[in-house]
Amino acid sequence: MSPDTATAPNTAVLMPKIGQAMSEGIILQWHKQDGAHVNQGEVILTIETDKATYELEAQASGVLHILIGEGHEVKVGTIIGSIGDGSQPATVATPSTASPSVASVAEPTKTPTRGKKVLASPKAKQLAAEHGIDLATLTPSSADGVISASDVEQAIAAKPADVPALHSPTPASGKAVRTQRQLVGMRKTAARRLQEAWRTIPHIVQMVDIDATALRTTRATLRQELPTLTVNDLLLHAAAQVLAGLPDLNGMVEEETLTLYDGVDIGFAVDSPRGLVVPVIRRAETLSLAQVATESQRLIEAARAGRLKPEDMGGASLTVSNLGMFGVAFGTPVINLGESILVFVGAVEDRPVVRDGQIVVRPMLTLSIAYDHRLADGVVASQFTRGLKETLESLAAQQNSVPSTQSSALNPQPPTFSTQEALAKREVRSISEGDGYVVHAQSRTHQWTLDEPIEDGGTNLGPTPVDAFLGALLSCMTIAFKAAAKRRNVAISRLVGRVQATPRGHLKAITMTLEVWSAASDAEVRALLDVAKRGCYVSGVLKPEIDFAVELRVWRG
Repeated sequence: MSPDTATAPNTAVLMPKIGQAMSEGIILQWHKQDGAHVNQGEVILTIETDKATYELEAQASGVLHILIGEGHEVKVGTIIGSIGDGSQPATVATPSTASPSVASVAEPTKTPTRGKKVLASPKAKQLAAEHGIDLATLTPSSADGVISASDVEQAIAAKPADVPALHSPTPASGKAVRTQRQLVGMRKTAARRLQEAWRTIPHIVQMVDIDATALRTTRATLRQELPTLTVNDLLLHAAAQVLAGLPDLNGMVEEETLTLYDGVDIGFAVDSPRGLVVPVIRRAETLSLAQVATESQRLIEAARAGRLKPEDMGGASLTVSNLGMFGVAFGTPVINLGESILVFVGAVEDRPVVRDGQIVVRPMLTLSIAYDHRLADGVVASQFTRGLKETLESLAAQQNSVPSTQSSALNPQPPTFSTQEALAKREVRSISEGDGYVVHAQSRTHQWTLDEPIEDGGTNLGPTPVDAFLGALLSCMTIAFKAAAKRRNVAISRLVGRVQATPRGHLKAITMTLEVWSAASDAEVRALLDVAKRGCYVSGVLKPEIDFAVELRVWRG
């Protein structure tokens, strides 16, 4: 036969590799019958991986021959069907990019008889494989010559009673077993990864109680502007902001290598029909609360519909798992493999607590936070634990996350100031209406709001005056430091600050930490600190008796 008249080889339908971590997939549904004609680009198959479901298109036009039926888990590169002229279903040309070895189908499976061509429906092939039925021994009942599922079911019923099932349970304990199943797909992968994570990651767990008053109030206030907003969205947003301020915790340890991430990707657990999945919000620290709420809703809907894409999963800086809706108060979470932090969120419960020497009832929740001890010791971990607690308990209902031309909790309109005269460069005015603590301040170019927490009689519409002052002090030092660096031509790529003051009452001490990333020498960077202290105007208003200390940490980068 000349090359011009030779029959072209059939095109193999392979289990594709979707993502670097994929090693096997489940044949979820064939959209065409065995022997049906398909067109190139037509969806013929839906497969399921440990992360999501995907639709596979025909790579050629012709007659579809199904070699492996629905429900089976096969390895990447396995030939699961072919598309050709209908004459040679078992002879296919395997592309060079495919895995050279065709792995076996997950048990139970039997190799189809090759002596003669056997036509059977995918369901019939699946039943035959599960019960050890040789399709070549069956006679089809239909006129088209295709063995149906009912044909196989009749053969199963006719099998001798003493023939053992492929998975006869024989536990050593002698206990009666109702059924046994192979773990496949997402459950198989999850079991393997959890076992590996528990075995390789040294866990430490810190538990902290959170007064959820501000959480509840903020959610109730913002729901008018953000109908889909949940407490979990507030937690995700807060966790991203806190971790962004602790860059040394944003990473992972693998054997003897420490990898630190640029940007905070937050994963969160979602209960889907396929089991628990963890979609990820990318660069969450750059998103407003409204953007976090919108993205989380999109990912939840995609997870429950099985439409998550590979880029929607994996590579999180940390994961938030909220079981509070099921009434679980606290737990001992297992960190996801490849991550270093998992925040377990408990139920919000009314509990008696002590406030200013008095027993009062507050809505409380417990966070159980697991850390990879190789990355974080107890002190370092407590910085994130404490930071998350403080952030959640001081949530302001004023979130500039939803543009609005009307007065709202997300973008409140301050009252009109009575005077219309221009403000001087260093002049600030304020106004407070009614008997509340809300204060609206105005400078020549900006307006902002100050308030007190709900537990102190305020409405939490803005930071407290003390928080605002400390923020101004930290910002002033940051700007003065960067200005000094510009004047001296010292390149700074990143500066992260933190300021702490003594508890409530008279201010006695302020401690500030500045972390600076620079390619310049350590001496060049440290020489900027004294210049920054002199250049920060706000620091000049501190009383001499206040102990003001600044710690500088220099990192290469």
